[in-house]
Amino acid sequence: MNVLIVGGYGIFTSQLIEKFNKEGWEVYLLTGSKNPTRRHPYVFEQYDFTYDTDSIKEIIDSAAPDIILFTGAYDSNLSSGKTRRESMYYMSSLVNVLMAAQMLGVPRFVYISSHEVYEESYASPVAEGQSTSPVSTKGMLVTQGENLVIRYGETTNMDTVVLRLDHMYWLPRNRKEVTEVHAQLCLSALRNRKIPASEKHIFSSVYIADAVYAIFEIIKKGEHRHSVYQITTSEEENEIEIARIIKETSSRKVTVKDNTIGLTQKNIMSGERVKEEFGIETRFSYGERVRRMMEYMDKNRNDFLRREEREGNWFQRLFRRFEKTFFAVLPFIENFVCFIIVFLINNRTADSEYFRRIDIFLLYVVLFAVFFGKRQAIVSAFFSTLGFIYRQAYYRTAIEVLVDYNIYIWTAQLFIVGMAVGHLRDTLKIITDDKDEEIAFLSGQLDDIYDINSSNLKVKNILEDHIVSYDDSLGVLQNLTASLEQLNPGEAMYQAAGVLCQVLETEDAAIYKVSNADFCRLLVATTEDARQLGKSLKYSEQTELSESLARNEVYVNRSLKKEMPVLAYGLRHGDELEYILMVWNLPFEKISLHQMNLLKVVGYMIQNAITRSDVYMEALSDKRYLPETSILNEEAFEEEVKMSMEISKHDYAESALICIQSAGTVDVLQKNEKELKHYNEILLKNLRETDSIGVGKDGYIYILLANSNAQEAHIVIRRFASQGVVCSLKESM
Repeated sequence: MNVLIVGGYGIFTSQLIEKFNKEGWEVYLLTGSKNPTRRHPYVFEQYDFTYDTDSIKEIIDSAAPDIILFTGAYDSNLSSGKTRRESMYYMSSLVNVLMAAQMLGVPRFVYISSHEVYEESYASPVAEGQSTSPVSTKGMLVTQGENLVIRYGETTNMDTVVLRLDHMYWLPRNRKEVTEVHAQLCLSALRNRKIPASEKHIFSSVYIADAVYAIFEIIKKGEHRHSVYQITTSEEENEIEIARIIKETSSRKVTVKDNTIGLTQKNIMSGERVKEEFGIETRFSYGERVRRMMEYMDKNRNDFLRREEREGNWFQRLFRRFEKTFFAVLPFIENFVCFIIVFLINNRTADSEYFRRIDIFLLYVVLFAVFFGKRQAIVSAFFSTLGFIYRQAYYRTAIEVLVDYNIYIWTAQLFIVGMAVGHLRDTLKIITDDKDEEIAFLSGQLDDIYDINSSNLKVKNILEDHIVSYDDSLGVLQNLTASLEQLNPGEAMYQAAGVLCQVLETEDAAIYKVSNADFCRLLVATTEDARQLGKSLKYSEQTELSESLARNEVYVNRSLKKEMPVLAYGLRHGDELEYILMVWNLPFEKISLHQMNLLKVVGYMIQNAITRSDVYMEALSDKRYLPETSILNEEAFEEEVKMSMEISKHDYAESALICIQSAGTVDVLQKNEKELKHYNEILLKNLRETDSIGVGKDGYIYILLANSNAQEAHIVIRRFASQGVVCSLKESM
């Protein structure tokens, strides 16, 4: 197969070329530069053109690739995106390549993206479907490239794939290749013996060998289910931990400078999609790679440190000082050498009829003033004066030279001309430098204004979304309140989970019922993420959560602990806590006072719906239960079972059904009132508040275990067996 790699030479591009060549593919390379570069030995054909060239169609037609791989975020030509001009060139280049590829019928287009599309903080691993949140200019540029490639693929027949690489790092060979965080921390250890690191900078990464391997494995597959994939280890790391590894590995004594301040910046990408669909897993851990990196940089420190940064013995330090002094004096030495040459030329031409009218010394001073400025002009004038006087002493006495006013006039002329020209040169250079500095400053200001405007626009959009969502939420809450009132009373609790998800715009919500002052039991959870605290939780051990619930406030996971919900709120009946609402995986920008207040409002409405349901059920207790027992009659229990099956279909909760065989039918039990009360007491004593007891269609007593599977049901069966009650697990009544 043929692959056309669009990208300048660099570590990443070279690794891709070697991988494709090793697998027997023909590799073509579009370098993005007009200047011819040395061809990689494994490149079949190299095209030295810019990406926006009109010849792009002919280039792609010549290569006839099965796949075009646009290196994008890791292209050495385009990776900076610091100015608007570079940004425009990046997007126009991508459009140019895409259009030419589509016109020539290239089957697949692969765009390499990076972690920079997610630059905000996230409490949980970021999945491919999560909305992007770029902040920097480069992040916005890479995100625009992603969106363009995806939309282009959707509107054409071309197969487009976006591959995001998460904080890709590699083993650098020199200082120029030190661009990512792992290598930068190693370089800090080499340069200053100090490693500035923050424990609140939490991220995941992928080693370049794993990234290249995953890219090839995804590309060679004929089909794929998604348009975006993330290549990452999903291994949590932070700067402090990396710094400790470097400190342990370094051959010199290194200290870690803890710069942990401000808010936590957590950005861990999820690679589950690649793992599940392609079975690709990473092989390298950051700990092992960082050790190898530090060992290599220690052994080859001269490749990473400038001359003034290198340490050495006293002789080397003395030599560097001498070298510094020598280069400071060198311009004056050069001036003196030039003076010797000028003096010799003047001696040769002084008696010449053709050159005697030319003032060689004046020409020498003017030239040095023009090229080197006023300081060197003064030195040149001083040397010229000494040379002229020395020349005059050839045929005149010292007294005659000293009293000759023409010499003083000539000397003054020499200094005036030299200083004037030198001053003009210095002034012009200052003006030019100031102009360049002002242009650079204004360019930086323009970029800052662009970034600020983008940031302000993002804040404006978020606030607009909050306002719209607020207005929307009132309508939504009104509709949902009406729907809660129309539901069967027993379904109100489970409908509340849907209310939370819809109003707070999340898929992950859970509701727990408080059993006593310490424990709460899971009633309903919309996803597996929402069930991660388990079916039974001792919430009093979660200090921050229990304190917020005790104050009747919304709990906010400010430290972004992945094992805790983002928001939580307690529902009370009087002074007693009855239920706990938990919301998981809420986008970072949604964790605001607006959302907290919204959760409170939803909580109040859910509380009212539950209270109405409880009052209604209490009013019908005589018609729903067997006399003087907590056993539901046949009709009421059938409704409970149907509701439980409906909840299971939505994956909100699971349930298990147990039949009490030893008790016999209810008709027999009701004839013996004492026996019926005995079974009622045993069953209530060994069951939870969320479980239900009722009469089945066959007349036997059944137990409906809420939020329990078959394995947990067998535990309950053994518990009853130890008390002489024989039970069996049933799939249905």
